[in-house]
Amino acid sequence: MGRITVKDIARLLNINPSTVSRALKDHPDISKETIEKVKQVAEELGYEPNLQAISFRNRKSRLIGLIIPDMNMYFFPSVIKAIEDRVRAEGYNLLVLHSNNSLRGEQNNTKICDRLGVEGLLVSVSAESENLSHFEELTERGVPVVLFDRIVDRRDFPIVCIDDVQVAGKVVKHLYDRGFRKICGAFDDPHLSISKRRRQGYEKMLQDLGLEVKPEWIFHADSSETAGEKMAEVLDLPDQPDAIFSMSDQLLVGIMQACLAKGVEIPGEMAIACISNGLVPNFWKPHITYMHHSGEEVGAIAANVLFNMIRNNPVPHMNWVETNMVVQSST
Repeated sequence: MGRITVKDIARLLNINPSTVSRALKDHPDISKETIEKVKQVAEELGYEPNLQAISFRNRKSRLIGLIIPDMNMYFFPSVIKAIEDRVRAEGYNLLVLHSNNSLRGEQNNTKICDRLGVEGLLVSVSAESENLSHFEELTERGVPVVLFDRIVDRRDFPIVCIDDVQVAGKVVKHLYDRGFRKICGAFDDPHLSISKRRRQGYEKMLQDLGLEVKPEWIFHADSSETAGEKMAEVLDLPDQPDAIFSMSDQLLVGIMQACLAKGVEIPGEMAIACISNGLVPNFWKPHITYMHHSGEEVGAIAANVLFNMIRNNPVPHMNWVETNMVVQSST
């Protein structure tokens, strides 16, 4: 057998390589039992750390990587600004890459960050991302990785996000409390975990309230244009909803365009509420009720978690971002 690696130990113990790496460093997030098992196997196999890789990682690039799925105008600009403000305040520079919402793009971005020697990586994952082994290779070499907003829930990576299930449910409950009973749901790409969680929250609240979950009142769209087309189809149904929950600003734009084109009176014929960064709802007349999901706060918290990891401070797995309902005239 050739040189024993962290991956070899992980395979034998059926755990992730990043867990092995942290156990070998006595990381406080790893249980004493796991640390002992890892060190025992490492000793039995004759594992020796790759000093060349460690030496490379110990060189300070003063560079933080940020990978996002796309560069839309609705949410990520405020996230980027908050992260960049913190990164510059720490004396670092920020490298921003986008994956075009594909796993291949995300993997290529990660390789670029690795080659440039980033000291930490912040990621909002693509719709295709389930296997995160490309990030594990970084954490194995001591580079911290934080997932935010669009995430895959894995214990090895700290996460920064809102409680999507709970937040979606709260928006539906607000519509119910306003007297609406036929509530449509608009969601992003169905492969995204964020879409799945928000739809779960929407459907669960409908069921808790004793309302029917009607498939024809639920649609998925990955752009404003598609959302507008899907909303127009809903408005042509014989049995129309009297309210709509939009999971994002991007979908809200298409929904509003469709309602305006059909001459729908808001909120008289159709109430509208969404999850939003807070800017887009105020572009429309009437102003749209929204659950405020601050991109700036997401970015600030994600950066804070990352710099704590760089300093080897313990961080929680889940880092929740608070939200608040802003009630306006659309409901």
